[in-house]
Order: sequence, then C-alpha cells, then structure tokens
Amino acid sequence: MIEALFLEDASAVAVFGATAPDAIALRILTAAWPSMRRRFTVSTFCNSPRSIAKKSFNLVFAPVDARPNFSDWKGRRIDGSKVSVPRHHWASRIVDAVFRAPHPSLSGLDVFGELAEDEEGSPQALRLSLLWEELSAKVDDEPHAALGLLDIANTRSSRKVDLVTGLEPALARAAQAAITNFPPAEAWRFLQLLITKLGNTRWRLSLARSIRSLTSSLATEHPVDAVAAVPVLLREDGGDFLLSGIARGLSAVEPFQPVLRMLANLSSKDLMKIMLATPELIPKSLRSDAGIEGPLAKSLTQATTEERSQAHLRMLPHLAADRHSQLLRDCLSQSSADEVASEAAQLRRLNGLRSSALNDVLVEAAYKTGATRTVRDIVVEADPSGPVDSMMMDLLRPTPSDVDWILDVLDDADPRRSTLLQGVLAGASAGQLRTIIDSPESLSRIRAAISGCSGSSELLARIVECVPLPAEELLPLVAEILPTLAGRRGSVLAARCIEEALVRKPDPSGDKLLANLLDRVGAELDGARAIRVGLTAATTAIMNRNLIALDAAAPVTRKRLLADPELLANAIMARPILDISYQAAEAASRLLWDSASVNKRGFVRAAARLLPYVMEQKGPSASALLVAVFPPVYRELQQERLPDFLSIVFMFLDWDRCKIARKALVEAALHSKWRPRDVAFAAARAGDAERILGTIAKRHDGKSFLASVRDDITSIPEPSKKQVWRAIKAVSRGTGSKGKLPLDT
Repeated sequence: MIEALFLEDASAVAVFGATAPDAIALRILTAAWPSMRRRFTVSTFCNSPRSIAKKSFNLVFAPVDARPNFSDWKGRRIDGSKVSVPRHHWASRIVDAVFRAPHPSLSGLDVFGELAEDEEGSPQALRLSLLWEELSAKVDDEPHAALGLLDIANTRSSRKVDLVTGLEPALARAAQAAITNFPPAEAWRFLQLLITKLGNTRWRLSLARSIRSLTSSLATEHPVDAVAAVPVLLREDGGDFLLSGIARGLSAVEPFQPVLRMLANLSSKDLMKIMLATPELIPKSLRSDAGIEGPLAKSLTQATTEERSQAHLRMLPHLAADRHSQLLRDCLSQSSADEVASEAAQLRRLNGLRSSALNDVLVEAAYKTGATRTVRDIVVEADPSGPVDSMMMDLLRPTPSDVDWILDVLDDADPRRSTLLQGVLAGASAGQLRTIIDSPESLSRIRAAISGCSGSSELLARIVECVPLPAEELLPLVAEILPTLAGRRGSVLAARCIEEALVRKPDPSGDKLLANLLDRVGAELDGARAIRVGLTAATTAIMNRNLIALDAAAPVTRKRLLADPELLANAIMARPILDISYQAAEAASRLLWDSASVNKRGFVRAAARLLPYVMEQKGPSASALLVAVFPPVYRELQQERLPDFLSIVFMFLDWDRCKIARKALVEAALHSKWRPRDVAFAAARAGDAERILGTIAKRHDGKSFLASVRDDITSIPEPSKKQVWRAIKAVSRGTGSKGKLPLDT
C-alpha cells in the first residue's frame, strides 16, 4: 500500500481484509503533507468502489468477501491480510515514518523542505528527497553520484542555489575521488560533466579553488592525457573552466619541452585558448626552445581581437630571443609609436638588444609608426655590440637630420660615430648627398668625423663626384684624398678638379696640387679644355704658373696637351703684349716643339701663326718662343711649294724666301732684348745656323751678339749645341775672331 501511494505512479488503491483500517487511514492522513491531505479521499469500509464526481477514492478498505465487487476497479488491489516483501528499498523508510514513528509524519524525509509547500501534492518530491539522501551517501565511493545530486538540484529552481551550496563539500570529495580512482580520460570527462551540471550557479570560491587545484594536479601527473583532453573539453560546456587548471598544471611539468611539442600539435584555436588560460603558461613556453613559436604565431592570426590583445600583453615582456621575431612582429603590428619605443626600452633591459631578428622587427615597426628617432635614442644607450650597431645603422637614413643626429649625439671618442656616418653616406644617392652636404660647415663636420678612418677616402671621393663644391672646399679635399685613390677613379677625379686648380691664384699649396693633378689625370685630361681654361684670359701670374705646370706634367698627361698646338698659339697671341715670364715662355716653347710628334701639321700651322706675333715682341720671353716657332716655318720656306698659310708670315719680295726670313730674324734679334742663345738655338733647329749667325756677325754689334752666344752655348741642348758651335767657329774664321769656344779642345 505504501509503495502504491508514494513510490509508484498515482493510482487508486483498494485494500482487502486489512486490520484496523481506521488507524491506518488516520496515520496516513496525519503523515501526509498538507496539500495531499486536502485532496486525499479515503473510505475505511466499503463493499464496492467509491467515487466522487466520477473519480475513484484514493484509498478504500473493503472486506475480503467484497473483492468480487471490485472486478472493474482500475486501481491497485492489495491483500491487506498478508505481509509482502517490499519492491522498493525506500518503502521501509516511509513505513517507519508513517506507522512506526510515535507521531506519523513524512516531513523528516523532505530534504528539500518542499512537501509542506507543494500545492500539487505530488509524491515525486518525496521520491526525489529519498534519492537525494541515497546519492549523498554514495558520493565518497561513487563520484558519479554527485552528478545525480546536481541533476536533482537543477530541477529545484527555487532552492537550487542553497542546494548547490550545501553540496559543495560533497562535490569536492567526488572530484577528488574521480581523480584518484578514474583513468585520466574518464576523470577529465567526469570533471567536465561536473562543471557543466553546475552551470551558471554561483559557487563558493573554495569549491572553484578545489576543482582547479585538482585539475592542475591531474594535468601535472598526466600531461599527455591532459593535452589530449583539451580539444574534447573545449567542444563541451564547462571546458573553459577546466582549461585554466590544465594550463597551470602543464606549466608545472618538468621537463617542459615534451609538453610544448604536444601543445604545438593542437589546432590554432585550441592552442590560443590554453595559452591564455593561465598567466604562467606563455612565459614558460617562450623561455623554452621547443618550436612553439611557429604554431603560436599561426594561432595569433586566427584569434579573436580580444584574444590577440590579451596574448600580446602576456608575450611582450618575454620576447627576447631571435626565435620570437615572428611573435614580436604580430605584437607590434597595430602598435603606436610610444608602444614601439616602450618595447625597444624593454628589450634593451632584457637582452641588451643583442637579438638581430628582434631588432629587425623593431626597426620595421619604428619606421611604420614614425618612432625611428625615439627608438634610436634608446638604442644608442645600449652597450655596443654587433646587433646593436647594425640596428642603429638600420635606424638611420641618408637625410640631413639623421646625419646631424650622428654628429650631435655621438661624441668624438665614440668609434660608432665615424662608422655610422660612413655607412649612411655610403648608401646615399647623388641627390641625397647633395641635400646632406648643403654647406661648407656640413662638409667640414663630416670630414672631421671620418678623418683617418678606413674607407674615408672612398667616401670623400664620392662626395667630390656627386656634390658641387666651391673651389676653396673642393681643392683641399681632393689634395687630401687623391694619393689614396688608385686606378682610373683618381684620374677622373683629377680631371674634374683640374679646371678649378688652373684658374686659382698661385700659391705654394695650390701650385703643388695642380702639379699632382696633372701627374694623376693622365689620359682622362681634356687637353684642349685645359689650355682654354688655364691660358685664355688668365692673369700673367696664373698663365706663368699654368704653362710651367702643363709643361712639367707626366708624359701621358702632356701628350694630351700636345694634340692641338694651335690652341696654345692662340692663347699666347691673345695677349696684346707677351708679358709672361721667360720660364713660362720656355715651357710654352717646349710644348709647341714637342707637339710635332703628335700633330705635325698642327704644329707647323701654330708656328706660322705665332711667329709674326713673336717677331713683334721685344722682351726676352719672345726669344724663348722663337726656339719653337721659327724652325718649322723656316724649313717650310725651303720647300718648293709654299703652303698658303705661310704667306702671312713674311713679305716675299725676293725669290729667296729663306733669305728674307733670315734678314727679318736678324733684324728683330738685334733690335730687341732677345737672348742671343735662343736665336742661335732657333737657327740650329732651322738647320741654317752658320748663315743666320753669319748674317748677324756682319751687322753692327754682331760680334758682341756672337760673344753672348759663345758665353751661353752650354745651355743649348744637343745636337743643336754642336751645330751652333760649328757655326760660330766658321763665322769667327771668316771675321778673323780668335776667341776660343767652350767646346774647343
């Protein structure tokens, strides 16, 4: 009867042959909860079924002989005269509460305290209370019982919080038992179900701590199973809560590298979630060189904005090795200039900026955010090293501001000053060099900074090649670097500067530089332009210096000057008066004479044009030129056919053109300050020294003229000296002179 009323589906009950039905009914009504009592219908004696409004009584008692009258009874029929074995293990507890207790009451079985308030009068609440007590007793031995308790608690919405709070010690014990007794995979499943059934209930902090601690311990003891459980847990409710304990436990595993290798095999999404589950895991992972950086970088690309932001915050303080470069690039991808500078300062503290790969990422971010100057100021404070110096070089560009930074921030004793400056300028284009070196002051500072450094000459040479410099800056600079430049480059540089040197006022240093330039320029010299620039419209002093320098140039250079002797002749003739020095005239004479070996026809034409000009000049410089210009003209006059350009030299009124030339020469020589040895030298070169000197000897003061030649004959070079000596001897015999020549033996 008790089982039918309270433990089975609701149904009317008929009891036949029961003793003391009134007492039984009274105890049942007394023990029942109020709502059941109000609706419970009972008859302690009836011979047939009883009903109210066509609804059978809940409980009727009838004599045994009335049983046939209940053939159509749809409810339970119970023989009250027999004692039956209970079908339900809870039946005895209800029997005790109803029939054996001094005061019949079911309230003692109402764990939830709901029966007194149950308006429906459902026995289900009683059964759940009984089940609750049963499961509570099994928790320590059967952890799954705790899950049943949570299922029951979740059905009691009005009492859920209180029930769960009361369950917390049992839940903690169940979790401990599961971890102790279950295989790892089953234990993870149990914990996940436990958290899921707890749902959004507010637990006590102690329970959360207990479960996390147990989770952490399980992960530490069984890391392989813990990592394997991560994907499963994350696909179910409650997995996120357990993840923090797993992450903390995994971070405590030693050795840690095998754990990292297992984590690296997780999907990008799962890897990111477990890495963010506890603050300890990312730092330890980054300290271990187990190849987690690649998978972690990939996971960042697939993470949510919030996850990336959180990961960046946790990673940045621990990115200090080359292998972290990809992670650092992601962390700085959306950073501001201040954040990039802050990371640079942090890396300087962490590793002294000795990671080249990380430095490259910082440089990239600095340019992207406009933080190069700020980052550079941080880098310069780091202890010098290869990576630091390379980073500083990468943070510099060939701009005036960056060059000024090098010169202003780094002091003279810092070896990086010259190295960085050379590196920046070496990478500059011609246009950038012109922008950087925009004043003499800037060039002066640069020269001082790199003076004496290896490679400085190369850099200064490039500056000279690319930057228009005033002569006062250009020439001293070239004088400094020219001796160190080998090959054609030095010759080209000399050619670029030689014009400035040719027009500069004479001074010892400038004259020495011009000589060096002429020696070095070689085949790169534009001889015609050098003559135009150096001789045309030049002052006397400049022309004197230039003629002597051009004549003294190295053979290769000098050959370039001999190609166009007419230009040299024109430059001399452009001067109204031949005011150049005798030494300069000698130099010009040698240049003209030697040009015959390069351009013989040009030499003759130049001599023909220059001879009339020379014949009109009275100074001694003219005789030096005469040595070069008279002989070719005189020899041409000996030819049967006279070139047209020679018709302007002499007025030929006699068929003997040479005689006319000799007379003109003698006349000019005797009425000027020409050096007699030059006239004799010219006569010898013309191949007619005896007749020319003989003509002079016949003139007034001719003997003194020849005496001067005799006194100066040693200055005439061979073979002309011998010719002059023989001519003087012959003339002397004809005139009766008894003087002895220096070459007489």
